[in-house]
Amino acid sequence: MFAEIPAPPSPPSQRRAARSFGVVFASFLIGLVYAWFHWSRPLSLADKVAAAEFLICGTFSGVFLLTAKSVSPESNQKRLTGLFIAVAALQVIVTVIR
Repeated sequence: MFAEIPAPPSPPSQRRAARSFGVVFASFLIGLVYAWFHWSRPLSLADKVAAAEFLICGTFSGVFLLTAKSVSPESNQKRLTGLFIAVAALQVIVTVIR
């Protein structure tokens, strides 16, 4: 008798944040699978840090993707900025180690 009321569409900024987190999550997942097949030798310290980067940043982006619609757009922007800063910092660490 009563039709289910559909959820209102999320604001464009939240959709954009969800799309960004999805792209970042997919990139880390694809990168981890690609790197896994190319690490045939024992892992060096730089490889271990790179693997940790894939796992940590992929996990964060996955959690942020799941919660993107439930937080404010400003919070999503801060999360995305923090994620990119973390990735950049880990890239600097890997470069210094190599």
